[in-house]
Amino acid sequence: MTPSQQVRELATTVPGATTDELLHKLLADLTALMGARRGYVTEVIGHGKSRTIASWEDNQRGPVRTYAVRGTPCAAVLRYGVQVVDCELGERYSLQESSLGYGCDSFVGSPIVDRSGETIGQLCIFGAKPVNDPEMASALVSLAAVRVSAELEHRQQEASLARSEAYSKAIVATAADGIITLNAKGRVESFNRAAEDMFGYEAEEVLGKDINVLMPKPYQDAHTGYIERYTKTGEGSIFGQGREVPARRKDGSIFPIYLAASEILIDGDLCFAGIIRDISEQKAAEESLRATERRFRAVFDQRLQLVRVLSTDGIVLEANQKSLDFAGLQRDEVIGCYLWDTPWWSHSPELQQRLRDAVSSAAKGTAVQFEATCPRPNGDMATLDFSLRPITDNAGQVVFLVTESHDITEQKVAEEEARHHRERIAHVSRLSTLGEMAAGIAHEINQPLTAISLFAQAGSRLIEAGNFEKMNDVCHKLNEHALRASDVVERMQTMARQGESVKETVDCNDLIESAVRLAESEARIYDIQIEFDKGNGLPPVSVDGVQIQQVTLNLLRNAMEAMLAANCCQEKSVAIRTWIREENEIEVAVSDCGRGVAEKNVDKLFTPFSTTKKSGMGMGLSISQAIVRAHGGRIDFRNNDAGGATFWFTLPACTSETSDEQ
Repeated sequence: MTPSQQVRELATTVPGATTDELLHKLLADLTALMGARRGYVTEVIGHGKSRTIASWEDNQRGPVRTYAVRGTPCAAVLRYGVQVVDCELGERYSLQESSLGYGCDSFVGSPIVDRSGETIGQLCIFGAKPVNDPEMASALVSLAAVRVSAELEHRQQEASLARSEAYSKAIVATAADGIITLNAKGRVESFNRAAEDMFGYEAEEVLGKDINVLMPKPYQDAHTGYIERYTKTGEGSIFGQGREVPARRKDGSIFPIYLAASEILIDGDLCFAGIIRDISEQKAAEESLRATERRFRAVFDQRLQLVRVLSTDGIVLEANQKSLDFAGLQRDEVIGCYLWDTPWWSHSPELQQRLRDAVSSAAKGTAVQFEATCPRPNGDMATLDFSLRPITDNAGQVVFLVTESHDITEQKVAEEEARHHRERIAHVSRLSTLGEMAAGIAHEINQPLTAISLFAQAGSRLIEAGNFEKMNDVCHKLNEHALRASDVVERMQTMARQGESVKETVDCNDLIESAVRLAESEARIYDIQIEFDKGNGLPPVSVDGVQIQQVTLNLLRNAMEAMLAANCCQEKSVAIRTWIREENEIEVAVSDCGRGVAEKNVDKLFTPFSTTKKSGMGMGLSISQAIVRAHGGRIDFRNNDAGGATFWFTLPACTSETSDEQ
């Protein structure tokens, strides 16, 4: 077989095969052409070692080997380039039994370089006999190294494309490679089957023709001059590295290719080999990805919420136009910055720390939501409902974070106005209740005042008689009844107070007992007993005490009125009980022995201005419901089996977190 035939045979090796198949077939053909015993494709793994990724030993596949390069001909290849040891290999190198060339007499090796020109491995051929034609052997191995380099580069690009799938979801197909060899004048000497499929030519149609037949204008004219200049001066930039260039098919259509070219020397004649890959699908996929990104951007920017995409460590990767316009920002002011350092949040160190903690939680897979403030372009501060959630891949790993915020400033203003309105209505209701209880309250105050008057008169008489021994008892009684009257007045003042709703952590039994004592003044007039069953070991509650007392007082008065309306002839008593529920809630229940709630009144029981009384506005239960709900509780009723009804409401028990907030 002539040298040209050997090159052509090697250049047409297994187009379209897998990387593993191609490398082993290449080594098999190469060792057969050169009459060699062993062939290896290796990769550099560092620390002075290499590893075989394809082995052909004694006409069959060999195992994967890791070996030390130092002291072997492979070291010279990595350092100096193509090497030929035509004979007496064992005399020139002290090879161990574990060495690749142990027992061989000759060696031909060529470095394998990547797209950037860096040596990443080598192709080694070991012969049992001396090399008859070193130049031919060198050329064959160099050509094979070019083919291997292109295949490995192809494999690396495929891996890179696969890694980009997290963003683009685009599928970039790999095309078959074509191999073309040229003589020193740039005329085609070999044209493999993959090249035929790629360009639409039969090999016979292009053999002997100038390679520029496969090029579009203006590359056709420039290429002839390029080849001539390179053969004369050796100046050129295409050899030893790959590049993207346009190519022309037989039908005249233009398509992009990836070209890796190398020069080889055969019998002193300069030749060129080119590895060609059709990257049309890759380019189309890239354009599809760009189109997808444009569509994503269009939808992303039209979102009504303020949306940002973050890395898992909190760096802003994307922000939609709404979020930028909201604060009057430009993309370059926020992209690449930590979220908490952006102008959205830099006005508050406390908020910045909260955002750091939120990012840390979300990166571990926990969604976070809270209210935050953000300045508008005019300096006004807006309130946002801010959420941060993790986005995971198919394996459940958090790959990035997404924040969404929407402006709730108007909603907060409306809620604040509603709260003030509710407090005003509740205050009016308390004043109305105190007015309705005026007779009982007057009786409660009149008793200690009468006692004070009597003890004052008795004290005056004792002083006139010079009997000072009992004056200490008289003064003690005066103080006792004055405090009793003061206590009644203080409870009235508390109920009549108007102001901002302030929550405090208090003992529930103490709070309810204060309302019971206020109600007892009216209960005595009607000869009704109020029995208070205090729950043991109740946790504290975080409430507005006045409002909860108002709810309790309203339920107690409703119970007394229900009993009066039923004309109960037996012993009359209202029972009020506190206890802890399983849901970590405290329940306050008021039971009477009246007629209960009629079926027709159940649906409108808590409806404003709905009442079964001859007098009253019908606002008591409605206001009570609003107060209880504002405290995170529930209010309802049940008719008792023995008669009467039980109205109850719940309050969340105070936890350590709510205690800290207080």
